[in-house]
Amino acid sequence: MTGLPPTRARQPRPLGELALPLLLVLTGASLLRATVGSDMYLRYVKEGLRPYLVASGILLVLLGLAGIGAEAARRLRQPVLRRDASGRGHWHDPADDHTAGHDGHGHDHGGATRVAWLLAVPALTLLFVAPPALGSYTASRDGAAARVERTAYEELADAPTTPMALEEFIGRSVYDSMSLRGRKIRLLGFVTAGKSPDTWYLNRLKLNCCAGDARTLRVEIHGVKAPGDDTWVEVTGVWRAADVTAEHPVPIMDAGALKPVAPPRNPYEDAPPKDS
Repeated sequence: MTGLPPTRARQPRPLGELALPLLLVLTGASLLRATVGSDMYLRYVKEGLRPYLVASGILLVLLGLAGIGAEAARRLRQPVLRRDASGRGHWHDPADDHTAGHDGHGHDHGGATRVAWLLAVPALTLLFVAPPALGSYTASRDGAAARVERTAYEELADAPTTPMALEEFIGRSVYDSMSLRGRKIRLLGFVTAGKSPDTWYLNRLKLNCCAGDARTLRVEIHGVKAPGDDTWVEVTGVWRAADVTAEHPVPIMDAGALKPVAPPRNPYEDAPPKDS
């Protein structure tokens, strides 16, 4: 009985050719887990990108399943041992009946397979150990505060306390400071340590697209003791009259009250705190 030709003698590893389609299925499944029936995707991207993520997840799963099906069909056409009239065996590959011009040289895709499995690590992480949203680590290392655009601010209602988004508070302190004088304002954000023991920062992270381009909105807080880093709080206080420039938009609030709260559903949506 004759053996396999040299190019047939080395059989591929059991999962070698399945690595890429399985990676597609895994990545698509992780996207669907983060977007369908879950708000996990809000830790990484803006809310408006959800439909695109769902569509991408479905497409990746379908492509991966198609690749798995194609590989299963190929394995069903593996070389089989045939015997001639004399009883001698020889290997026959059904693919040779339909393929012309094959050079018969095998290729080792082991390196590509190993890289593919390394790429599976982020998808597995998203499936089983979802990383938290960005917080104090990012905010404390972002040296430049995010700039705010000049806009026409509406007149504030005459109320004992005015809930306000952090970006609006910063924008008014730069471009419309008279509207803040003497008013009690309530802000929502997470905590980072300040430059001295009696000061700390209230922060929100602003996204243009995704967590990779996050910029920090921050207000310097005086008057109340800081909770631990990453604690979400509502702070009530008054704006301290001081020059706040567009190049360094970090206003100061003299706080009179502080209340720890649960993190918001969307940590990157800078909305005013809601009334309890």
